[in-house]
Amino acid sequence: MSSWLERWRHRQRDLAQGADADLVRDNRNRYRLAFGLMGFGFLLSLLDTKVKIPNTLRLIIVGMATASLVAGFLLALWARQMAAFLSKPQPEEPPRMIKP
Repeated sequence: MSSWLERWRHRQRDLAQGADADLVRDNRNRYRLAFGLMGFGFLLSLLDTKVKIPNTLRLIIVGMATASLVAGFLLALWARQMAAFLSKPQPEEPPRMIKP
């Protein structure tokens, strides 16, 4: 029977050696995209507050800023859950009556 810490260390070692490297890389890109979308939303919000814009264009910019912020936030939540899943150790095997 191994402890949770030993299984977690083993999983971290597997990740460092390249196991599931494509999933980790995709998740890193997902984080970058999420923070890029949130930054874009904040920049559009800043543009709206600093520059006098006609009402129709202002409505479009505010809508894009809101959509970018919400999409970035949801993507960051997804990436955080995926990171937690990828770094979680394998579950401990159940006890057996007959040892092989």
